[in-house]
Amino acid sequence: MTKRGTIQDIADATEVDQATVRRALKAAGLAPGRGGYQFDDAVKIVEAIADKDRVMASDAVGSAGGGARLSPYAEAKTQSELHRARKLQIENEVAEGKLIDRQSVHDTGVNLVTEVRTALLAVGNRVAEKLVGLSDTTEIATIIEAGIRDVLAALADEAAFVAAIDAELLS
Repeated sequence: MTKRGTIQDIADATEVDQATVRRALKAAGLAPGRGGYQFDDAVKIVEAIADKDRVMASDAVGSAGGGARLSPYAEAKTQSELHRARKLQIENEVAEGKLIDRQSVHDTGVNLVTEVRTALLAVGNRVAEKLVGLSDTTEIATIIEAGIRDVLAALADEAAFVAAIDAELLS
């Protein structure tokens, strides 16, 4: 006569919880008969389907409420999956334009500062003709300020800044 077993017997033999046993047996299409499941067949199915490192043993999730400690392999596997998920999240955010490369931002900032410096140093040459023959310091200051404001207005263009970042990213 073939030995029969209950869900609990199979769970005890395979060291997994009853829910895992039920899922494995259902996935295999094994139905209980009179007196339960064919014990040896059910144990083989659960061992083949259930990954013991990923399920909690029934004694660890008992009434004490504590969680099961994962094996070092399962812990490493969990960490690996978490890192993989984080990497995928970052790649998606880059593709959506929510994240950009730090080096690209740095390079764009350096280029912007260089452009500002060059443009401000050129203000003298741009306004020099307007200053010839003037002696009123207020008028001279107004012309110089207007030249500086023109330079800063051109550099403050948000679309130009974003375009510069995009150009850096695409190069």
